[in-house]
Amino acid sequence: MKKTGIDLMVTFSLMLIIFLNMGLTSPEPLSFPMLFVSRQIPCCGSVYMSEAKALPGVGNFSKYQVAAPGYLCILQTNGKVDTLINGAKPALSSMFLIDVSAPSLSYDAKSIVFAGLVDGIYHKGNANQYDKEHNAWRIYTIDINGRNLKKITGLANIPGSDPVLDLSQFRLPSPNGPLAGYDDTDPIFLPDGRICFSSTRYPGFAMYNAGRSSNLFVVNSDGTDVHRITSEKNGADRPVVDPLTGKIVFARWWRNFYWPYDGMETVRSVQYPEGYLYKDGLTSDLNSVINGQTYMFNNNSFLLTEINPDGTDLKIFSMWFRDNSANGCYGGNFDLDGNFIGNWFPIEHVTESSGFGGIKKYFRNAINAPEGLLGTYSYGNLDYYKTNPTSYGIFKGEYAAEPYVLPDGKILVSIAPDPNQDYGIYLVDNKGKNREKIVDNPGTTELRAQLVMPRNLPPVIKDRNFSHANALPPKIQSNLFDEGKFIFDCRNIFFNAPVDHPAVSAPKIGEVESVRFFAAPQREQQHGSVEALDYPWLYDEIQVDEFGRVLNINSPAHLPLFEQARSSRASGYKIPRTGGGIMDGAAHVTGFNYGRPGEKVSCVGCHAGHSAIPIPQNAEDLLFTNLAPGARIRASSSMSNPGYVIDRKNKSSSNFWFTPEGISPEGQRLDLNWLVPIYVKKIRLYNIPDPNRLVVNECVLRLYEDSARINQIKEFIINQDLNPKGTELTLDNIIKIQGLQLEFKKVTGGIYHWNCASIGEIEVIASHISPDRFSEIEDCRGIVYGEFILDTCGRCLHPSDPEFNKCLTSSNTATEISNVKVFPNPANDHFIIQKLNREFDINFEIYGMTGRRMTKGRLDRSQTLIDIAEWPRGTYLLNLNNSQQSAVMRIIKL
Repeated sequence: MKKTGIDLMVTFSLMLIIFLNMGLTSPEPLSFPMLFVSRQIPCCGSVYMSEAKALPGVGNFSKYQVAAPGYLCILQTNGKVDTLINGAKPALSSMFLIDVSAPSLSYDAKSIVFAGLVDGIYHKGNANQYDKEHNAWRIYTIDINGRNLKKITGLANIPGSDPVLDLSQFRLPSPNGPLAGYDDTDPIFLPDGRICFSSTRYPGFAMYNAGRSSNLFVVNSDGTDVHRITSEKNGADRPVVDPLTGKIVFARWWRNFYWPYDGMETVRSVQYPEGYLYKDGLTSDLNSVINGQTYMFNNNSFLLTEINPDGTDLKIFSMWFRDNSANGCYGGNFDLDGNFIGNWFPIEHVTESSGFGGIKKYFRNAINAPEGLLGTYSYGNLDYYKTNPTSYGIFKGEYAAEPYVLPDGKILVSIAPDPNQDYGIYLVDNKGKNREKIVDNPGTTELRAQLVMPRNLPPVIKDRNFSHANALPPKIQSNLFDEGKFIFDCRNIFFNAPVDHPAVSAPKIGEVESVRFFAAPQREQQHGSVEALDYPWLYDEIQVDEFGRVLNINSPAHLPLFEQARSSRASGYKIPRTGGGIMDGAAHVTGFNYGRPGEKVSCVGCHAGHSAIPIPQNAEDLLFTNLAPGARIRASSSMSNPGYVIDRKNKSSSNFWFTPEGISPEGQRLDLNWLVPIYVKKIRLYNIPDPNRLVVNECVLRLYEDSARINQIKEFIINQDLNPKGTELTLDNIIKIQGLQLEFKKVTGGIYHWNCASIGEIEVIASHISPDRFSEIEDCRGIVYGEFILDTCGRCLHPSDPEFNKCLTSSNTATEISNVKVFPNPANDHFIIQKLNREFDINFEIYGMTGRRMTKGRLDRSQTLIDIAEWPRGTYLLNLNNSQQSAVMRIIKL
């Protein structure tokens, strides 16, 4: 379009005032002015219903769709509407803008940042109807009074602001092919005054529907220093600042179409000879995935994710197990409790339609499943708006989008009654009820409402990583590390979160031997979203150490990466299954991750949802975890899968194991065994969540030394009702076991209409490593994999400490200290600590120079022999202390 029609050039303020005077707003005006945009209602809202209209600004389908003329407006408390940008009258004073999208206020409510489109000739349809974006959406700011309009991105005089890239490495069919140019949108002010926005500046194709990849960028408020902070393969959209932490929460497109495959054969694709059907334990054929679980691995939705403004500390914000539909979220705002009120759209990847959804509450750290509030927020009973053809993603009912939570908990939200998607702005309570109309101009869509009022400044997270990502991905595999490296540190790959925590369970103890690392940057083969092309580069394979740690110090920075675990060669070199009992997944990342140069990315478990699990700081908390999900389980009889007993879901589940009708619960058994011995610290037995339905009144738990359950070690008789929150069994000492049996003695109630045996969950807090070895991975402060070590003075310091190794006195050959004599020193196989004064109780610890504690004990006799035959040669520090003094002696192993 070049110019808008004269009929659309009516002053928008006058139009809205007319409607206001007709009583189409709330009878009680808002206490503050309201910022919003009013845009035309674009055509072509769905590929499945031609007559449906679009919601502009949503996903790859419509986030850059033209909805001109657009208006940037402020509704005053007296009902008057001020128009700051009038897209029907492009002029020099408005920088010839014809459309506006995604406005956001500064924290002092004095400035607005938004995406704008200048006058030009554009396609009006959605992204499915043309082969490239408009390459014209840019970021602007304007004062709240309509003055001082500034262009922030796309400035030719500022380096990096308006990049012109050499795209020859991609072998595009033409210089102006689908990766040429860029669009910017969804800007927000950061607490430090900078601006974060989403853009297609980093060239790449998403892994569905040939859409452009998007990433988050940060720019100064004067337009300088534009730099990328994410390295997504698919998309990073809709940034919002978390008011509690200062981190950026955004919609992250979670998809990886390099699917898991047990075999290692290499087979070329027939349809795409440059590509592959199978390679490196991956497949481009969805029907070939392990166990045929196409649904489990075909992820394709936007998930709420958080990141620091400098691009570090990437974590999931809220993910309820692996429920892609429930977790899907694309934009929104925080409520007063720090939870996220966001948009849910029926086609979660938002590439085949835009809108037709509702708003939901997504709980911080996923402490509960997301809750629907208003509009169409689930698939329900699949009551499609049309059939023959079916209007997939469009259901009967009204639609809601773009919520904004007010200081009193009420929500400003746009609501449309039907697929014409003519949205007006309403005020509802925090449950989505008791709506009041604020503004609704028939024939246009009113969106992105926000009160014009100062907000509390969130915490300012200062940048600690100042590296700037390259504008183009590497051309060949040997260039993978051109932008530096980061450290990937999975502290314990077998770690599990507590019962009912929404992270997916880890693979079984004893099933994981190594982890393979892949990089998947955009390359020259892919000109769309073809699974067989641009197969990822396998750049490393790391062995899982005996403590369960996977440490890769050579991960390429600023690139989309993913990992896949493998069993031992002896057991088939297969991908271990995950999920806990049900085993409905695999140790294969179904999305992507990345890191900044020099960053250390740490996790525990390191499977779906792992980044929401706090990382323990000591060995006991790191290695003692719930190992029940890694057991093999068998029931004496079953009406349902006994795996539900160890799936870590109790109150969060509607599926439970129970015995068939007609079989007495008395004497029914559950048998668990592990591939390797484990060291048990605690056991908890959970009744099903509803004790009015069924209660286990009496049961017996037996622990066995072996997996065949022959050598019984201990028996617990539980003569009390099991608690739905867990009944803990007290173990006097750590017990080494490999098998467990639970026998039911008395159960009242049932799952359906019959009395049966059932239990909500069995939790076994155990370690696969003997606690005697925990000190091997703790530094001298007791921090697991910490960096503090003993200096030559015997002080526990970080090597960067200026006082490190600065001693007032030094003695390498001393043999007597603190009423103790050590001999021989140096020593070969052993040395003896002799206590010279029997009146003192003396404790000792011996550390290596790296801070690893080798042994400890008490000098309770005159001479104590220390066996050092297996210790590496070198210098060790003997720490001695009693009630009155402490001292350090160097000892040398020859």
